[in-house]
Amino acid sequence: MQHTLNYGNASVNTACIEFIKSILNKGKIILELGSGPGSTVILSDTYRLYSVENQPEWFDQYPVCTTYINCRTKYYDEEYTAPDIPNQKGWYHPDDIFPNLPKHYDLILIDGPGGAPYGRGGFFKHIDKFNTDVPMVFDDIHHPNKGGEIIKKVSEYVGRPYKILETDPKRHIGYIL
Repeated sequence: MQHTLNYGNASVNTACIEFIKSILNKGKIILELGSGPGSTVILSDTYRLYSVENQPEWFDQYPVCTTYINCRTKYYDEEYTAPDIPNQKGWYHPDDIFPNLPKHYDLILIDGPGGAPYGRGGFFKHIDKFNTDVPMVFDDIHHPNKGGEIIKKVSEYVGRPYKILETDPKRHIGYIL
């Protein structure tokens, strides 16, 4: 089946793909939080992917390319509190994501969850459940609730600086090596 590759909308841009290829050897494993029509397909040509997805329209969209971890969305409430990051409404359901994460991965690509009402702060809220000794790439760091505040908090937590790969004035990629 032919797929149209769509960079920069529901996917990271080409500069991000090239950056990942410059720091990660062929055949390594990527944990992708949020799949996309460009990144998932292109990265799977070089790497093994595990894609965490919360939007049903993206569930198992490219099963030849990646192993999907399809998740419900868990909204924050009084019992399941939001991280201290503005505009966080919900994240991947912990009961769906954590039992299904691969035991080993060589890079985390944080580009989800998708959908306007959610934030990416759940990654920081549950950071102790991830291997943060690997490189981490954050998409959309120009959005405070998607990546901007999260990359700063993660950088401080892991004790490694973050850097910005400025590839597009409207969309920035951040990374922690």
